[in-house]
Amino acid sequence: MDTDDRETEFRVRFWHRVPVRLGAGVVLIASGALAIALSIVNTQVERQFTERHVTEASKIAAIIAGDLAKHMLSGGGASVWSTVSAEAVQFVETTGTSRILVLNRDGLVKAASENAAQGTRIETGGNPGCPKCDSTRPEDFPAAGMFSTPEGVRILRIINRIPSSPACGNCHEASGTWRGLVSIDFDLTALERGEAEQRWSVLTIGLAASIVLTGLIWLLFRKLVMRSIASITRTAQRLADGDLTARTEVHGRNELSLLARHFNRMASRIGDQVNRIKAAQMESALLYTLVVESAKSLETTDMAVGVFRVILEKLRPEHVAFFLETTDGRWICATATEQPESALTTGEGELEAALTSHAAPIRKLLDGIPLKLVSDACRTRTLQFVRNGRTLSFALPLVSDAKLIGMLICIADPSEIRVQRELLIHLGANLALAAANSRNYSGAITDSLTRLRNKGYGLVRLDEAVYTAKRYRTGLALAMCDIDFFKRVNDVHGHQTGDAVLKEVSRRIAASLRRSDIAVRYGGEEFMVIIPQATAEATAAIGEKIRQAIAAAPVEMGVEQDSIAVTLSVGVAAFHAETDTAESLIARADAALYSAKRGGRNRVEVDA
Repeated sequence: MDTDDRETEFRVRFWHRVPVRLGAGVVLIASGALAIALSIVNTQVERQFTERHVTEASKIAAIIAGDLAKHMLSGGGASVWSTVSAEAVQFVETTGTSRILVLNRDGLVKAASENAAQGTRIETGGNPGCPKCDSTRPEDFPAAGMFSTPEGVRILRIINRIPSSPACGNCHEASGTWRGLVSIDFDLTALERGEAEQRWSVLTIGLAASIVLTGLIWLLFRKLVMRSIASITRTAQRLADGDLTARTEVHGRNELSLLARHFNRMASRIGDQVNRIKAAQMESALLYTLVVESAKSLETTDMAVGVFRVILEKLRPEHVAFFLETTDGRWICATATEQPESALTTGEGELEAALTSHAAPIRKLLDGIPLKLVSDACRTRTLQFVRNGRTLSFALPLVSDAKLIGMLICIADPSEIRVQRELLIHLGANLALAAANSRNYSGAITDSLTRLRNKGYGLVRLDEAVYTAKRYRTGLALAMCDIDFFKRVNDVHGHQTGDAVLKEVSRRIAASLRRSDIAVRYGGEEFMVIIPQATAEATAAIGEKIRQAIAAAPVEMGVEQDSIAVTLSVGVAAFHAETDTAESLIARADAALYSAKRGGRNRVEVDA
């Protein structure tokens, strides 16, 4: 399969379709935009989440620190720290904190909500787990930090200072504005889980919205864009497959509908151009073939059959009849019959009179053809061209010197035959010229009385037959025939009767021959018959067949005259390639003829 065929059979795969890629692009863009938006929102929410919880945790830390400081004013000792630890446990249970540590300025845990942490020490210098613990500035507190435990728990730790009060001097030596630190941890796991669930809800809603948006865009795109594109694509495929009548549907009044209209205009112009090209090609091929066919033989009968076959082959009509008028007062018609070998019909009289008479032979030849079409063509001498539903009919008259000399009549299916008036007019002009030349030629080689070929034509064809027989070693015979006692017919019945006898004898001779045989009026009442491809053994049978055709029945002269019995003497000579020429073959056949005359007439003599 070549490239053009592959392109003709090309089909767009699902992934390459525009709506699919557009939908995928919308989903990707929407997802990317949603992801970026969620990232920005997440960062903002996380920042707000941290600030909000730090603020709230700082307030709680200040309350806890102040409350713990009050308990610490009751004095030192283990009992105080136990009380503070108990209070810390209550704060853990009531405020949602996870752990509370009370540190002195050296980082020693004095009280805690967890017993295990009590008495431990925490580094207060540069320890990220104890932010700002080494600071001495009041404005650095409360300090906040975010941590993750080894178990993956997110912790918000608030460090606040325990301020010194004048009452602290009762137990401690005054040293600065604060006495210690309180570390408060807040477990953010549940809060972050809630935030994550909220983010996933937003993401799910966003994805669902993007899918719905993609579906809506796809539907709109399909209706507004793809419907027109698909229609144009289908039409283009039909055009590529040869259907030049294909046109696309026009939807709406947008740019694509404008494209569809221009596409249809383009398809119409392409169809017109292709039809013109095809018509020109058909005209050229038809005229060329007719010229070649006409050049093969200028004889009227051969031309009629040749033109008929060319028209039948090139135009493929349902019915065709080709009429020609001869120069000897007859007309011939080449048409399709049940027996192709008998496609030629002859009739007496002028062609125009025969066509307009609507006689039985003409009606049979024109079976299925409107007779008015033929009559109008004869009357106007112009092409009659009719399209009627599924039928195309035309009658093309051939005119030479204002005389109707031929007629081409066809009936066809318009979908099967593509001819234009211009083609038929050109065809008529060429056929008329060829028919006129054929008539002139046939008139020059035909004996006007007997309608057989004349002597000059016969001698030329005999030379050709002799050349062919010598070159290809084929058989050839020549018969010379003479009507017995023909002078008596003229003397007794008159020359008009003699002419009638000559016509009938000529007709019978021609009817008894094969299509390849050539009958010639040699002179007066003498005839020559060229018999190609005849063996020596068959020459006697051929001569006998000719003789019997004449002697079988008398020549009828009409009701006013009696019939006349006519016989024929025949001399036949078989061609000898080693010794014969055209002249010697004629001489031998003539000698055989005179031998038949001397032998009693109405007989055949053979010089084998």
